[in-house]
Amino acid sequence: MKLPEPGAGERPDHLSVTRPAAVNRLTPRCQVLIVTLIFFTALGVRLVNWQTHDDEALAVQTSVALNYKQQARLLQANGVASLYDAASSTNNPDLLGHPPGYPLLLAALYRVAGEHDKVTQFLQIILDSLSVVIIVLIALEFFPAAIGFIAGLLAAFAPQFSWNSLTLLPDSLATLPILLAMLIITKTSRRANDPGRSSMLSLLIAGALIGVSVWLRANALLLAPFLAFLLLFVNKRGARLRPALVLVCGVLLIVGPLTIRNAIVFRKFIPVSLGAGQTLVEGIADYNTGGSLGLPQTDVELIRSEAETFKRPDYANSLFTPDGTERDRTRLARGFAVIRAHPFWFAGVMIRRAASMLRLERTPLRLAATNSSVSPPMQWPLRIVQRLFITALFLPLTLLGSGILIYRRQFQTLALLLAIPGYYFCTQSALHTEYRYVLVIHYFLFLLAAVAVYTIGCKLTAAWKAARK
Repeated sequence: MKLPEPGAGERPDHLSVTRPAAVNRLTPRCQVLIVTLIFFTALGVRLVNWQTHDDEALAVQTSVALNYKQQARLLQANGVASLYDAASSTNNPDLLGHPPGYPLLLAALYRVAGEHDKVTQFLQIILDSLSVVIIVLIALEFFPAAIGFIAGLLAAFAPQFSWNSLTLLPDSLATLPILLAMLIITKTSRRANDPGRSSMLSLLIAGALIGVSVWLRANALLLAPFLAFLLLFVNKRGARLRPALVLVCGVLLIVGPLTIRNAIVFRKFIPVSLGAGQTLVEGIADYNTGGSLGLPQTDVELIRSEAETFKRPDYANSLFTPDGTERDRTRLARGFAVIRAHPFWFAGVMIRRAASMLRLERTPLRLAATNSSVSPPMQWPLRIVQRLFITALFLPLTLLGSGILIYRRQFQTLALLLAIPGYYFCTQSALHTEYRYVLVIHYFLFLLAAVAVYTIGCKLTAAWKAARK
């Protein structure tokens, strides 16, 4: 059964948040003006945050960042082709915990500009500002320009996005291709379910973009099948299966070479990288605070317990060397055994972890005392605005925005906006999770919050005008 089109069947109201009415359409010039303003706002906020907290951001997850930089140096020295050479030092099993996309980007930067962390940070700032633009463009597909503008401002000022764009980690970069993919999917879903060649090419590109994100972070590995399943319900009968398959094929085209490389070099089936068993076991232990299940909560505890269990002292030196694939599969089996023994308890864990993803991260971006040369008049307003980004304020706005779309029967719109959050709620909730892993969901949650802010603003304006009569 096909879901209603955006705006179809909504309750009649002069404050409708739907976009299709001609009065809500923007000229290309106005659209360019809005996205340009939002881009430079986001860029300015990030540059101020960078100037005041660049060194502090470099201290985040230093061991992981050094791991990425080490592989980047190996790629720079040995060449990209060394990824397929089993004898090359580029393919140290200790580096299998993360996909090689970020090291490849770092290697390219090092070749052009030398190994300078500030160059990496500046590039990430630029790309993160583009992510803000993309969520505005997604909003403009569904809603009046004001909602897109509000969503853009929220994403531009959010300290959570700014902070993660400054760290030497791929998390903020991995969000951009996902947002681009969702923009393409959104546009194709609004073309009257046209199954033509142009739509198929667009969906292939969308799948490829998700594959690019997987090269940066493996968390989105199952996103394409998840979205393909959504397309089966969003598209009309007769135009469902083909678009879904094309989307998945786009991912396979990009991720396939990485899987083949792992098979050639490590002689094992490793779709992207290792670590699923590690994050499953440690994720279960996160909620078993009493330790009754006997699961390790940290990487150090994990490798020490494996060294003792298997009588292999060399296991205590690394997560993946030696026998990385076998050890990670053993971890998966251990985690699944706990899940089978305590299915209802684990279901509760997943629900609680999914709920925790709705919280906004507490970042160090307070912009208080600093040795920066930035003038205080620039710091204090931004500091005040950034302090407003708390869960107690934005979670009710997000829920209200969702409720407004349900009330107006904009089910297809809501389904598309909740597709990315829904995916991470369903998959990442089973594993150890940090805020940076699910960064992308908050772009869509901010968009729903923007719907609420816009509607409240319209209601207050209407009430004020009525009171003046």
